[in-house]
Amino acid sequence: MARLLDWLSNQYNVLFVVSAGNHTEPITFEIDWDGFLQMNSSEREAQTVKALYQDQRNRRLLSPAESINAVTIGALHFDTSTIQQLGHRFDLLEQLLPSPISAFGGGYRRSVKPDLVFNGGRQLYTQTMLGQDDHTVMEFRRHLSPPGIKSAYPGQTPGELDTTSHSCGTSNATALMSRAAGQCYDVLSGIIHDNVAIINPRQEVALLKTMLIHGCTWGEVAERIDSILRNPAYSSERSDYFKNHISRWLGYGIPQISRVLGCTGQRVTLLGYGTLSNEEAEVFRFPLPPSLSGESVLRRLTVTLAWISPVSPSTQKYRTAHLWFDLNKDTMVVNRKEIDWKMARRGTVQHEIFEGDRAVPYPEDEMLEIKVNCKNDAGKIVSPVSYGLAVSLEVTQNINLPIYNEVRTRLRALIPVHSITEN
Repeated sequence: MARLLDWLSNQYNVLFVVSAGNHTEPITFEIDWDGFLQMNSSEREAQTVKALYQDQRNRRLLSPAESINAVTIGALHFDTSTIQQLGHRFDLLEQLLPSPISAFGGGYRRSVKPDLVFNGGRQLYTQTMLGQDDHTVMEFRRHLSPPGIKSAYPGQTPGELDTTSHSCGTSNATALMSRAAGQCYDVLSGIIHDNVAIINPRQEVALLKTMLIHGCTWGEVAERIDSILRNPAYSSERSDYFKNHISRWLGYGIPQISRVLGCTGQRVTLLGYGTLSNEEAEVFRFPLPPSLSGESVLRRLTVTLAWISPVSPSTQKYRTAHLWFDLNKDTMVVNRKEIDWKMARRGTVQHEIFEGDRAVPYPEDEMLEIKVNCKNDAGKIVSPVSYGLAVSLEVTQNINLPIYNEVRTRLRALIPVHSITEN
């Protein structure tokens, strides 16, 4: 099914949004029932995360979530409903974390999957008698009452149209992200119309995919998971080990769609697009704001590249087109954060965050160069591959630097895109 979606997306220029899948198997705690009841909420949360990670091999992505061209959505343990009565139910997670029923990745050839996680509702559990004296087994139970995501529900009588219920899972998160995709498309269509841009439908789809993921970040959620799982075999010194495990549950993180739909005075986002064939590259130039030169302030650079790749189903590599970006990050003295850069290049989305706070003086006309590259992977690229690119530069809102206005002013003169054919 995943191979079919990959072929359909490339053949008919369609962006599929797919749920990662739900795992409703019981969660086993290596503690008796009395000990479970005596734990506080933080201890219970830590034991839940550890139990889920120990069992992640049985909680993998469900087909067709491994599709390389689709955007795969996991679920967050979050909703805004009000719980009137817990009864015999337990909320195993105290803080914002991925849902206990959300599937783990990664994707094909150890790529990032799911791509992101979004609000899927708080899932409650009840005790089951399947456990032994030294174990406690908590069982998934489906309820139509809060908590969860509120939605329409069939009424009990004909013509009843105001009935609602609550539910949880990755399908809820996927529905909400599909709505976000519609919002992104409306904004993208307005930008194209206002700028009289010449863009083909394949580039629009690639840009839409880019926009859905561009606002993603791990944030404090990854820190919580790290603090729970940290032990001698899982230490901060093994950063690649940490990042790989976090990405299997979080993907690229939690999207903040509002950051893609608009800018602020201290945050500017530029969109780019193009078409490449084997051993071709294009360089985009991002004008750096003069007010940031020589300032010792924390700045964040976010770059997202996405495309729809043809596939070669008869080969092990499978992905026909490999695209990736490079940038001269030394211009701003920033370092990579969150996702491992090698893992970010294994799928059809490369999303990276760079941060730094060292004072960096640069000329008034300085440009940040971002080079998008393309090469054959599993097979020969028959038709040029369209891609979308999003780049954001920002400082914290309480720092009065007119980044947006300065970049916008410098963009009034068209910035050319330079094509390069590599040897």
